[in-house]
Amino acid sequence: MFGSKHIFFCAFGVAAAIAAVAEESRALTDPEVWNEGVEYYRAGDATNALRVLRPMMLSRSHGARAAEVVAKLEYESGNIEEAAAAAQVALRANPGDDRANRNFTRAVDGLPAMREARHVDEVLKAAQGKDPGSLMLAATYDARGMMDAFGGCMTNTPPRVIELSDELSARARRLSDVWLPVKEAICQAVTNEDQAATIVMQVDQAREKSRLAARQFEDLEPEGYATISDVEHDCTRFLKMMVMPPAAMGEDMVAQSNAWLSVADFNGRSWQQEALDYTRSFRSKFPAWARAYEQQAQSDTNRPPFTAEDQAKISALATELEKLQIECVEKVDPPAQEQAIDLIRQIRELLPKDGNGGGQGQQNNESRQDQQNQQSQQGGQPDQQEGQPEQQQGNEENEPSEEEESPQDGEAEQSDEDKEVEAVLRKAQERSDEHEADKKARMRKAPLPPNERDW
Repeated sequence: MFGSKHIFFCAFGVAAAIAAVAEESRALTDPEVWNEGVEYYRAGDATNALRVLRPMMLSRSHGARAAEVVAKLEYESGNIEEAAAAAQVALRANPGDDRANRNFTRAVDGLPAMREARHVDEVLKAAQGKDPGSLMLAATYDARGMMDAFGGCMTNTPPRVIELSDELSARARRLSDVWLPVKEAICQAVTNEDQAATIVMQVDQAREKSRLAARQFEDLEPEGYATISDVEHDCTRFLKMMVMPPAAMGEDMVAQSNAWLSVADFNGRSWQQEALDYTRSFRSKFPAWARAYEQQAQSDTNRPPFTAEDQAKISALATELEKLQIECVEKVDPPAQEQAIDLIRQIRELLPKDGNGGGQGQQNNESRQDQQNQQSQQGGQPDQQEGQPEQQQGNEENEPSEEEESPQDGEAEQSDEDKEVEAVLRKAQERSDEHEADKKARMRKAPLPPNERDW
């Protein structure tokens, strides 16, 4: 049996526990909660101060003061969004308070820059390992698709018009993000500050036009067509500078086939001149691309070989192709245009047919385009190609003006600025290819971990 003394202590312990629970369960008044939060704040315990004071922001008696403290602590911690929200609560409670106005202004001023920086980080992280040229190729076709879609958007019923305009706005915003990895690649590759500043300015302008198109689509402004048309010009211009040789031949085939079939010029540009531009882009990048491919093939036995003989054949065919296309620019010659298509097909047959890096990421897209062109050639006048916009009928923005007509000079030399930009972008791609080759080589030389046996 337990003694009376033991029973006394047990009873005392139970009573103390009950009292403690009752004390904890008693709802604290707002002044008591405020005092507790202030004590944590004065002690430098920001975590507990926020835990206690954040729920108090809805209090009628102490909400404004609690919001001020929460805004200060969140701002000092770098949580600008939370700081702005708390400062807004404090300002609503005292709209005429100068200090509340200053705190709210200070918090809100940093929001746009912070949100933009966070968005840029997210886009660049998602684009890691992707070829900027491939991204620009997809963006170019998307811009053309938006031009086509906007032409028919306004003919629908009002609810459908609003739905389509919102879709176009979202597409334009996504397109504007494509310029970010392009800008990043330039900044990493260019050592000349003046060159980098010039190209970055051009990229920023193109991105801002893409964002303007998104706003105009959202507001159903007719000017959206002219803006996205200008964006398409920017995309095509940078694509010609950045596209790698296999994809360049794919675009060359599309343009040359359209020229041979007398497809109407698109966005004020001649298909034959486009084909010539892609051939020149191919020729300027092919030697460096071929060397990079050989280096990667040495460390990757799955890659098909690319012999010096094939490279020499390709170089000779590309030289012949450029001369032929120059003549076709000066004078329309269907037999010569058909011969140019055959030369492009020969070049593409000689290029390595793998789907791994080195500018080969566009093989599937190129095969699709080649198939479409073959179908168009068999059927005479081609059907609308997937990803390519139809010619807008009766749209003044889409009709080439006299000033926008392709130059009659067959050489159509690039401007010094375009040559400078192209050289910088080519250097950036070469560095990217070299980095990938080195990384793959290191991966193959590294020993297997103990838990992975090479049977």
